[in-house]
Amino acid sequence: MITSILIPTDFSPASWNATQFGLHLSQLDKNMKLKFLHVYPLSKRNSDHIEKDSSMIAAVQNRMDKLAKDLSDKSEEVIENVVLSGDVEEKLIEFISQNHSDLVIVGVNSNGVNNEIGRHTLSIIEKSGVPVLIVPNKQVNGAIAR
Repeated sequence: MITSILIPTDFSPASWNATQFGLHLSQLDKNMKLKFLHVYPLSKRNSDHIEKDSSMIAAVQNRMDKLAKDLSDKSEEVIENVVLSGDVEEKLIEFISQNHSDLVIVGVNSNGVNNEIGRHTLSIIEKSGVPVLIVPNKQVNGAIAR
């Protein structure tokens, strides 16, 4: 039984497709809980960049809070969101392993060019031990592009 769905997001069209699919799926069972995760990649340069990173992380948290509120208002369910910072792949896998999710839903890739599975998605599949649903980015004549 699926009760907890995690949707990693980078605010791309691909992650929006995954979000829409997750919302639709959660409508099927009101016991399903949605959680969104964004990992902000930290700069590893100097103190000027660290200060900029802190400002950007706060802006991302505000954006995530707004997304969760807007989606909660439309779907009438509470949607959690989490913002982490650091190495994206490492933080994704760490979060998935430390927080119970029955399913992870991801968009195919962030660049929107094709339906190739991206590096972070492959890592989630290989390392998380959780079922991963991959939502295609593009459709051709009503069918998924290959």
